[in-house]
Order: sequence, then structure tokens, then C-alpha cells
Amino acid sequence: RRPYKKDFPRETWRNQQENMARVVIAPPLPLVRTKRGVMSNNPGTVMASAVDAEVSKFRSLQEEMKKLQNDLSIVLKQETENEMVMIELDILNEPVGIFKLLGPVLIPQGLDESRQTVRKRLEFIRNEKERMQKKIAQKEHSGEELAKKIGNLQAGLQRTTAEAMQAIAAEHGGQ
Repeated sequence: RRPYKKDFPRETWRNQQENMARVVIAPPLPLVRTKRGVMSNNPGTVMASAVDAEVSKFRSLQEEMKKLQNDLSIVLKQETENEMVMIELDILNEPVGIFKLLGPVLIPQGLDESRQTVRKRLEFIRNEKERMQKKIAQKEHSGEELAKKIGNLQAGLQRTTAEAMQAIAAEHGGQ
């Protein structure tokens, strides 16, 4: 219920109006959509939504890392297979027949040509492996930075919550 003039003597009413005029209104906080779809500008809700947004970024980064790790394991398997083929080609002598599978047809191929093909394939695979390892290292670095940022945001949210609880306790303790 809002106070009316008739409820207070004239001097009290005037003092109350002056005190109300001195109240400084803070700029409004940005509105954030909560999980229930309601718009809110509560500082705790704003900070919690910021933490949630960063956590979702971190999860998507982890998914990308998982995909890169899977791709890297495939490349490592290919490298191992091709290294074994290269070892077998180094053991072979010239009179042995080597065939290359092109579609449904086997085509005869020379030993030197086969070695050169496998070397090029190994070179390509190793370059791809290095590229993937660099990309994984970059993602890990950005993941560490994001984890630090999330930790700082969560610490700030906990501090704000603790301050709000102290303010509420002081307000209710003072009554």
C-alpha cells in the first residue's frame, strides 16, 4: 500500500517525499530469457545465463575436440598401415610382381613406382597428422582459457549470491 498524505502529519509527509526524491535509480540491467522463457533482469539471472552460455561453448568445444581426436586416430592408423607397406616394399626384390587396384581391375606396377607412391602417401598423411595435432593443441588452449573464464564467472556469481544473502540477512535482522 502506498502512503497517503492523510496518514502522516504534514512535516513527516514532506520529509518522506524529500527522501524519496534523493533515491538514485541504477541503470536497468539487460533483460535475459530464463529457462522458463520469462524475461528477467535479476543480476543473479543475468550472471547465471552468462555462465550457461560459456558452458555451452565449452561443451561444443569438447565435441569438436572429440571429433578431431577420432580423425587423428584414423590418420594414425593409415600412417601405420602405410609404414608397414613401405617396410614390405623395401624387403622385396625386383622380379616380384606388384599390382595396383584401380576400381575392379588389377594393374601391374613397378617396384620403384610403388615405393614412390607409398612415400608420397606417407608424406601427405604425416602433414595431415601435424595439421590435426596443431589444431587439437589450439582447441585445448582455447578450452583452458574458456574453463578459466567459466571459473571466474562462477566465482563472481557465488560472490554476488553471498553478498545478496548477507544483505537480506542484514535487512531482516535489522527489523
